[in-house]
Amino acid sequence: MIGLDPGNFWSIMESGVDVRRDLGNGIIKSIVFGVICSFVAVYQGYEAKATPEGVARATTRTVVISSLTVLAMDFVLTALMFSTR
Repeated sequence: MIGLDPGNFWSIMESGVDVRRDLGNGIIKSIVFGVICSFVAVYQGYEAKATPEGVARATTRTVVISSLTVLAMDFVLTALMFSTR
């Protein structure tokens, strides 16, 4: 390896992990992301025109809006979760 002692590296990495807290943060994020995607999909489906083209546009908007919103919320949640340390 590039001048690193693998045993020392892994022992440092293991000491920085809190499984309960990290698992809890992951579950919270998953729930928030699921709620965001669900609400965006329901709203876009409700507003969609009842044509194949309308459904296709609503689906595209759902994917784009959900992706951007999840990305933004991931930033916010990560900032909040790491600030409590």
